[in-house]
Amino acid sequence: MKKKAVPVIQSATELKQYYEQLVRHDYLEDYIDDTRPDENELWFVYSILIKREPTDRAIAITLAWGYVHAGLAIHELVSLHNKNDDTSKKKRQLNVLAGDFYSALYYQSLAGVNAVDMIELFGSTLQEIYEQKMAIYMDKEAPFQERLQQLKAIESLLLTSITKKLNITDYDELVRTFFFYKRLCRDEQEATEGKISPLRLSLRNGQHSNEVEENMFEEAKKVEWHLIQEEAATHQDEVGELIRLLFERDGGV
Repeated sequence: MKKKAVPVIQSATELKQYYEQLVRHDYLEDYIDDTRPDENELWFVYSILIKREPTDRAIAITLAWGYVHAGLAIHELVSLHNKNDDTSKKKRQLNVLAGDFYSALYYQSLAGVNAVDMIELFGSTLQEIYEQKMAIYMDKEAPFQERLQQLKAIESLLLTSITKKLNITDYDELVRTFFFYKRLCRDEQEATEGKISPLRLSLRNGQHSNEVEENMFEEAKKVEWHLIQEEAATHQDEVGELIRLLFERDGGV
């Protein structure tokens, strides 16, 4: 079987376009919630991986990470469509199928560059993510801040597992802060639309009023914002510069 040529990727926009090309499917476009990573997230991952990996593996692992990112978010949304009307049932079923579709894509991406080491790592890390999420959902007595920090670690667990495997852990704190800040931004947007995000649902324990809860999420977002500035300043290279430019341009949202 002839190996598929890797395209020349020179920008975040090109990487995102390539990702979109590979996941394009009519029912994903028409029926499924959009959980795909944005171009800044994909480029951030690629900028770290290319420091240790040849181009074809760096692209393949970045794409695989992006597929898993979308698939995990899709599976989280399944629990939100919990009504029993036909439309909600169809939405749940399609989201489950979409999650499976993304899982198949990540395996295909890694297999395409013979990344057996990464296939094994992705599988074991995904199991760990599911187990940790379940533990948080079950533990309703833990304080808000403790559970928030647990979710922060889970949000970037796959990428930090990859960087540990590749011995490029210098960016791990920036990774954890950046992706959790992005998650909090998405949560805030969904809250303004009257939606309960998976993040908020997992943290809600009935002990806080809506006003108190909003204040806690807003404060958490401010904390992560400042942490990103501090951490990016410690990296005087293209990765740190990328984050600084994002926040100077549009706040990283």
